[in-house]
Amino acid sequence: MEEKEIRDIVGNVIDFTEDLIERVSFETASPLRRFLAYLVDLLFVVVIWYLATRHLFKEIELFVESIGLNESDFTDLELFLQFRDLLWQLYLKIFLYWIFIKTAYFSLAPALIGRGQTVGKMFAGIGAVNRSNLEEISASRLIFREFVGKGLLETMLILPHIVSMFLVLFRKDSRSLHDLLAGTVVIKFDLHNDQ
Repeated sequence: MEEKEIRDIVGNVIDFTEDLIERVSFETASPLRRFLAYLVDLLFVVVIWYLATRHLFKEIELFVESIGLNESDFTDLELFLQFRDLLWQLYLKIFLYWIFIKTAYFSLAPALIGRGQTVGKMFAGIGAVNRSNLEEISASRLIFREFVGKGLLETMLILPHIVSMFLVLFRKDSRSLHDLLAGTVVIKFDLHNDQ
């Protein structure tokens, strides 16, 4: 009697060896560990963002200094419209800087540190890995996860971010929206050593 091959979802033959058992024994990162890692990472992102955007406020400062501070300046429609336009430009620039810096940090830090870890994830002892084989995320998958999943969906739109938080809290495997899209899972590295 011939043994049947067992295949995974992708269609690859599953090899039942000790190596497989060792690789698939893992524990997903708890929502608390993920939140702790995110807070540490957020601190880094905010500091980088602040340093990158503080020069943008000079335009507003120069405009306010140029008009002086007398009562007629506050009633002049043209000055008000100029000030309003400057503020909208400032808000847009600050928002675009935020998206770029956040996406760059969450894409570059895991690529530089390795094992799908940012500074916060390294501190919390967790990392993002490929869901199908628990190996390090490829560069293209990492960029897709961070740029499309986190950057475009979860940062620019509020509803997907809220959905993602609820997924982490209520899914047994604590996978967020960007994890589901990219086929990744965040695991504890103190239980899974892939060296």
